[in-house]
Amino acid sequence: MRICLISREYPPDTGFGGIATFAHHLASGLTALGHEVEVVALAKGKAKTVVEGGIRVHRVELHQFDGDLGAISLGMPYSCYVLRTATALWEKFYALHCENPFDVVDSPELLAEGVIPAVTKVVPHLIRLYTPHSKFIAEQLHNVTASFDHQFVAMLERVAMLFADVITSPSDDLADFVARDLHLPREKINIIRNPIDADKFSSDGNRAIASDGRPIVLFVGRLEERKGISYLIKAVPLVVAKCPDVRFVIVGDDTNNGKGQRSVLAELTELLSQGGCAQQVEFVPRVPLDQLADYYRSADICVVPSVYDNSPYTCLEAMSCSRPVIGTSAGGTREYIVHGESGVIIPPRDPQAIAESLLQLLGNEQERRRLGDNARSRVLAKYQRTEIARQTLDLYRQARQSFEQRQHLRVYRKPPGALVADAEMFLGAYDQMLYDFLYRQSFRFRLSEWLMMVRKRPRLMLAKMFLRCVKSLLSLTGRTPESVMPALGSMEAELHRKQRRAQVPAERRSSKV
Repeated sequence: MRICLISREYPPDTGFGGIATFAHHLASGLTALGHEVEVVALAKGKAKTVVEGGIRVHRVELHQFDGDLGAISLGMPYSCYVLRTATALWEKFYALHCENPFDVVDSPELLAEGVIPAVTKVVPHLIRLYTPHSKFIAEQLHNVTASFDHQFVAMLERVAMLFADVITSPSDDLADFVARDLHLPREKINIIRNPIDADKFSSDGNRAIASDGRPIVLFVGRLEERKGISYLIKAVPLVVAKCPDVRFVIVGDDTNNGKGQRSVLAELTELLSQGGCAQQVEFVPRVPLDQLADYYRSADICVVPSVYDNSPYTCLEAMSCSRPVIGTSAGGTREYIVHGESGVIIPPRDPQAIAESLLQLLGNEQERRRLGDNARSRVLAKYQRTEIARQTLDLYRQARQSFEQRQHLRVYRKPPGALVADAEMFLGAYDQMLYDFLYRQSFRFRLSEWLMMVRKRPRLMLAKMFLRCVKSLLSLTGRTPESVMPALGSMEAELHRKQRRAQVPAERRSSKV
């Protein structure tokens, strides 16, 4: 098969988390089975095409809409980013498809990256679940609220999922939620577990953390509420009180998802200082995927204390490296770990449970070894990426059959190549309406525009002010020929149009109406 994976995240340039990891393992597994795989992903800098491990990876920049949708960016910044991302990924995919058609396209539901292939139905389409925006809204994960901006993103994701030919999920827990949210029969969502490169993630190899004789407890993941890192940090004093010779290593990037949108790392550091345990914890910035195994091999115990995760890769990676894992029952982690056999499952948001489980394993090296060996055996039996790739191929064939039966559901009826131009026109009209409304109704918005124009386009601002003064003076005389005022109005409208084209969206997004 000729397969296209659309994935905003893809290592190493944009290897931000589980989506990037999954796409990398799936692409490698499919390639190992003899299939032709191309990946369309976001670029870290300039657009480029590279070949990595026999896989062509096309890196694209965000799509620039006419005027860059400055007013929409102000009111709906998250949605604007989603629209720019989805459009950029679609344009590259469609250009490649026109040159050499794909047999199937595979995309995540997150941020509606596959919404345009779904509504145009140019090729059989599989959508893979990670964590839809509706889940973030329902449980207020990452401080996401039910604003129109977030609801719009959730709506785009739902459209993509409903018009896809096949939907697959890495866990039953997530599949159950999406089936309820979309009002779909549960059997419509297929379960394909996360894949892993068990040769790379193994117990044999280098160790990134030098041993000083103390046992090491490892956490890998972004520092954010959903990953449950605060509960692990709250458990640290409870563990240190009974086992002072222990090291905690936290690997992951800081985020601003703390209370009041502040640094989570700053919050965690304060908690450790209050508990007198700052010396026992080391924070390490995010580690590239190809170096992660060295950290897992350095650990004696790995903790995955997620408040919610559909199926965290940190759990699977640690298991593959023969390390015992303490995970929570929230989400899909409990589907990867067999409690008491290949790891330990505890309730979420429970520092006491984390501490008790850690103390039991820290005091029993034989049990750690037993759980780690069983975890490795489970990975080899169920989660190797070539096996997951084979299961995915079966779903691709199912998608091709469904595609033939669902052509009548195509939403966009024009030639697919016309969609971006139509979207430009529609979004441009909405952006103009929103801008004009804000300009009329909000003096604060108007003032921010004037100040921006003074800084960026002073000559244009002077021309607008001069023309406005002339128009006002002529109007006051009452003797101006009727043909003059419309002409002045047209000139003012032209200057207004130039002002709109001179917008600086980044500045406008930071202003408050």
